[in-house]
Amino acid sequence: MSRKCSNCGESIADDSLFCPKCGSYTKDNQKPRSFPLKWIAIAGIIIVLAVVAGYAISNHNSKTDTTLVMLSDSNLDSSNQYRVALKDAGNNPLKDKFIVVEFGNNTYKLKTDGNGTASINLTLSDGSHEIKSYYKGDDTYNDAHSSDIIVK
Repeated sequence: MSRKCSNCGESIADDSLFCPKCGSYTKDNQKPRSFPLKWIAIAGIIIVLAVVAGYAISNHNSKTDTTLVMLSDSNLDSSNQYRVALKDAGNNPLKDKFIVVEFGNNTYKLKTDGNGTASINLTLSDGSHEIKSYYKGDDTYNDAHSSDIIVK
């Protein structure tokens, strides 16, 4: 292999200390390798990104589970009041949360009270009826569903 003189550009042998054309000292013109430092930096960045991604994934599903339970008797009395309770995994009531109730072709949006309950008076004909309730969840709590049969 050969290299070039930094002074005149003449090709010189790798083991020459002086340029045969201009006589200048031909110290090693090669740049010091930063190879290990560069790869160590890249590996460090990858490790940091992996740690951040792992933390984000582990906290992604840190929501609390919820349950939605019908409180009304399945045989409604004359009040026709349908009541549901929304609670977290620790059986604590969830207040000020919105529950969607579907009955027949109607959809109602109810808000839970301080006890985590929501209610609605339904006009029912005789027979059995399916009522579906949904809590869609939020930043803190997972969603919950309930499907109940009511008889009048």
